[in-house]
Amino acid sequence: MYIYDLNFDSSVLTGGLPKRFRKLKSDKKIKKFLVQRRGYKAPDFGRMILDLRNLGWSHEKISYVLDASSSAVSSWATGSIPNYEHGDAFIELWREQTGINRIPRLGEWQSYKYEIGQLNLLK
Repeated sequence: MYIYDLNFDSSVLTGGLPKRFRKLKSDKKIKKFLVQRRGYKAPDFGRMILDLRNLGWSHEKISYVLDASSSAVSSWATGSIPNYEHGDAFIELWREQTGINRIPRLGEWQSYKYEIGQLNLLK
């Protein structure tokens, strides 16, 4: 009959870090990621669609160029988020048509202004 000491950490014998230290290390990485994520703001696709509309682009024309459905483009205008491929292609299209390198982000409509797509009410 064997008697096991439950307070003994067997990972000391196997080489590597004990489990509790590996978990602590991964918790630090998770915390760093969460801190960085706090400052991230998603692109404002609704505002970008408004800008392209003011340049003469329709939802159908945008959907044709991006190879997406026009209902998908309409849903982006109302707040849904496109998948990565369509979103990346849409951002490139918006940059090319507007000539602006900075992407408009959600929640910054009062802090950052540009002329395309604005009604000039906040000047």
